Amino acid sequence: MFHVKHEAWVRDLTALGLALDAAQVDALAAYAELLARLAVPRGMIARSDADRLWERHVADGLRGAAELPGEAVVADIGSGAGIPGVPLAIALPRSRFELIEPRRARAAFLEAVVDEVGLTNVEIVPKRVGDVRGTYDACVARAFSSPLATWEATQPLLDRRGVLVYWAGEGFDRRPLDELGVPTRLSTRLDLARTGPLVIMGPQ
Repeated sequence: MFHVKHEAWVRDLTALGLALDAAQVDALAAYAELLARLAVPRGMIARSDADRLWERHVADGLRGAAELPGEAVVADIGSGAGIPGVPLAIALPRSRFELIEPRRARAAFLEAVVDEVGLTNVEIVPKRVGDVRGTYDACVARAFSSPLATWEATQPLLDRRGVLVYWAGEGFDRRPLDELGVPTRLSTRLDLARTGPLVIMGPQ
């Protein structure tokens, strides 16, 4: 499946500090194809993003790889179509990912992704976040809720040293987090999608 057009992807991955093999790049391509074939027509991804799935979604999800501990157990909160959990699971095969998604159609899509891409380190959890009972080394969240609401939702799930990696929008305001004393830092990793920063909450 690997094609010359994916060489640009490899350059983006290198810029993010990721050295993926051809099989991993093929897996990312297979996932992007599923997004185009199934997620966009079903309204899980905006149709306006159909021609920029790599930079707007897949590569954007991969920005979080450098912020996750090695060989971690990670929860993707409100996973939706699998961003950022699926790209991260492909890039970090030694970590285990649980994609938490209560909506039936989206959970079914994620199951199809796991089967078709062959992700052995991913489990789908078809529950609301508040109904999940587990402890994770890290949580990741993109387009879930406000920064503060996401922090409050994930705190019960995080290990004592666990962190939340949150994909913020361009208008991110850290003052509500600072006012409550939430330990916070902003990632300075390259932002290929030109969206807002990654916000890492928890022990620094």
